[in-house]
Amino acid sequence: MDEIRSWKTVEVNQIQELLSPFNRWCLCGGKSIDLLLGRNTREHGDTDIGVFRSDLEECLSAIGKDRVFLCDPPGQHSQWDGTPVPNRVNDIWITSADSKQWVVQVLVFSDDDEFVYYKRNKAMRWSKESHMWHIDDIAILNPLITFLYKTNRKRMEEKDIQDVKVLIEELQQSHALDVATRRR
Repeated sequence: MDEIRSWKTVEVNQIQELLSPFNRWCLCGGKSIDLLLGRNTREHGDTDIGVFRSDLEECLSAIGKDRVFLCDPPGQHSQWDGTPVPNRVNDIWITSADSKQWVVQVLVFSDDDEFVYYKRNKAMRWSKESHMWHIDDIAILNPLITFLYKTNRKRMEEKDIQDVKVLIEELQQSHALDVATRRR
């Protein structure tokens, strides 16, 4: 396979088609913020989804192993061979049908029957019920978890800074509106 160098952003309905019949995923990253806020907040170079590790092989099988590449180690890609994904792999890239562009980044969330574990500190965990919110029948990553991942880096990318600023400002405005409505 020739080296793929570019990303093509895809829409939610295209992700649904790509993953069908698998449906236990959530929209992550900047596109999840856009769906939460009901508007585009910035240009997106890629599309991120999240999948529990316990569901990972089923998800990847729905896509087809010819389009699935494990980032192991980060920055290097190896085609998935259909065997269980090693626990050290937390990032997986998916190609377009013609294998000319990357179209989806799969973020892997470690889990057990009840909880999801933060990959940078396993002592931090949250319930699976708290992991996703649903908006218009689409699951998105809880925005507080998005905030956690985007801000816990030594160096934040400009897109992450933009996403965090938007979350802070927009959620504050939403909260103020909710408080004002309750006081009436």
